Amino acid sequence: MPEQSVKNAGPIGDEKDHGQHARAIQKLAQELGISVEEVSGLYRDILEVLKKDAKIRIFLPIIVSRIVKERLQHS
Repeated sequence: MPEQSVKNAGPIGDEKDHGQHARAIQKLAQELGISVEEVSGLYRDILEVLKKDAKIRIFLPIIVSRIVKERLQHS
């Protein structure tokens, strides 16, 4: 699968957060064998919801990735 970019997918947070989330999206797309665009939309939607109440944001990429993976595998 060719490497795809998440750069132009819009801001996800500050530069550090963006890098972590972009890597998570890339990894999910590769693991699931689907496009970054498919993963990115769902990832961003879930991230937006969880980010509002998150006290410790460092765990968000892990938590969001698990939810996205479950949803995409069962859809």
